[in-house]
Amino acid sequence: MILRARKDGNITVFELEGHLDFETTQQFHDKCDAMMSDTPETEVVFNMEKLKFVGSSGINQFITILKRFNTRKPKPRLCKLSTEFHRMFRAYETTRNPFEIFETEGEAITSFTHPVEKKPRRAAKKAAVETDSGSEPGTEPEADA
Repeated sequence: MILRARKDGNITVFELEGHLDFETTQQFHDKCDAMMSDTPETEVVFNMEKLKFVGSSGINQFITILKRFNTRKPKPRLCKLSTEFHRMFRAYETTRNPFEIFETEGEAITSFTHPVEKKPRRAAKKAAVETDSGSEPGTEPEADA
């Protein structure tokens, strides 16, 4: 795995590229530890667009690192996750400390200055069901005249 860091204003963007395995996860761990001790208040975005999910080797350690990073203020943002990584992060997150996941790097960066209020996933699903029905149970929607 290759880890590139660049600055976008006051925000550090880490681009992760390549394959995730036990060996590369240890390197990632060392770099994250160094950053957390050197600059604890830094706003961080992890762009995972080019990171490949290979298998379970190193996954637990990778998630543990990001969960620890996720307890910082401000929370890091994750963006451009593949379907596999997205499922994995949703499975490992906690209700009290969910991961901040965004579709694009721009959305992740903007979220530091313009926070987006997120609904809990269960409530969002329920709201979607209520919105889809569009009417009270047992009533028909009115037709436009």
